[in-house]
This record gives sequence, structure tokens and C-alpha cells, in this order.
Amino acid sequence: MASEVDSYLAKLSADKRATLEKIRKAIRAAAPQAQEGISYGMPAFIQGKPIAGYSASAAHCSYFPMSGAVTALLADELEGYEVSKGGFRFPIDKPPPATLIKKLVKARLAEIEAGARPKKVGQKTIRRKVDDVDALMADLEHPLKKDIELVRRAILGASPGVSEGVKWNAPSFRTERNFFATINLRAKDQVQVVLHLGAKTRPDLKAFKVADPNGLLEWLGKDRVMASLGAGRTLTANKKHWKRLCGLG
Repeated sequence: MASEVDSYLAKLSADKRATLEKIRKAIRAAAPQAQEGISYGMPAFIQGKPIAGYSASAAHCSYFPMSGAVTALLADELEGYEVSKGGFRFPIDKPPPATLIKKLVKARLAEIEAGARPKKVGQKTIRRKVDDVDALMADLEHPLKKDIELVRRAILGASPGVSEGVKWNAPSFRTERNFFATINLRAKDQVQVVLHLGAKTRPDLKAFKVADPNGLLEWLGKDRVMASLGAGRTLTANKKHWKRLCGLG
């Protein structure tokens, strides 16, 4: 609801609020039929699916096209910005031009219109592209879907060098070198993330330890550990702890 967005913006400093209001106005102009609300913990516009989101942090603001494919499609347009798979950052006093936001919104709407769900051909199902996490999440029926999206966005927003892909039938995250984290979709009572060193086990790896004063970790081997982050209010309360464990803090 728009009132939720107003509440979010009211808590910001005047300069951040002014910048995000310009973003909000540009998105509304590009998608007048979209509804406003809070998605993944930030102001967003939804038209069937989330089409755009934006947020403010301590030293920058961010725009999220809600699709890694859109970010890749308009990569040339985003030169000069700090870009990640999930979106891009910009200085608090320098919002992206309305023309760029319009292109991002229109590209996302076109993507939704084309349809991201896999289609059946005879008895075969066309598999999703390896990086189609948005389609995976759109189809996902899970009691903790909103919490999973919150963690997903936090990991993607940690660094421009972090990207995502569908690996082991779940949202997974990687750097240029290898995948390092995978969300455990089998867990239904709380969000769990497996932190690992890739697809193969490392029997030759020497054991190592990570400080875990809050008891969020369960070691699955020398090269991988399960981080149980909680759900709902517990997830939020544990945020600074799990962000540190996942290398995001």
C-alpha cells in the first residue's frame, strides 16, 4: 500500500527522501497501472509481479529492476553505476534520470508480459536458464517466501561482484570464482543458507572455525556449514548476526 511507502520514506533524512521521491515519481509515470507497496522490505511497484523497487542505505541509494535479465539487457545504459545482479547503486544526491528508469520499467513489464514460466513441449519441460532465479521464485510455493526474498536481496546487495543462479534447484550465489552460498528450500520453519566452497566436497581441506556466539551454525562437513537464520521477527532480530556469518556485515 502507498501508506506503507509513505511511512518508509518519512523515516529517512530529507536528502534521501527527496531522491527516492523522484525515483517513485518516475516509476509511477512509466507504469501508471502498477500498485505501490513494500516488497522484500523496500518500497516497490507491483503489476502482477514486482516490477521495480528502491531503497536508501547509509551512504547510497539503490534501484532494483526485480530481474537480473533486465539489468543485463540494459548494461550499457548502466555504465557508471555500481551494478550487481540485483540492481545498482547511485549517490544520494544523484538519482538516475527518469528516462533510464522508464527503460528499466518497460523492459521489466515486457519480460513479465512474455512470461517467465517454463512451458511444456509434448512430455518434456523446458528447463529454466541457470540464472533465472526470478522465475524460480515466481513459481515457488513456500511458507517463508517473503523471508527468503529478504535474505536473497541482502546477499545480492552485499557487493557488485555477487551474482545468482539456479543451482541444486535453489537460489544460489556466486562470485566470479565459484558458488559460495545456497538457500535451503527444504526448510519450512526458518530460512537456512548453506555456506560452501562449491559443488564438490573438499576432503583434503583442513578444518576451520567461525565464531558463532548466537548458535546459528551447524557444520555439515569441513567445507560447508548450515546457517539457520530464523523467520519473521526472529530473522529480523538476527539480521546483524547472519549478515556477519554470511560475509555481508
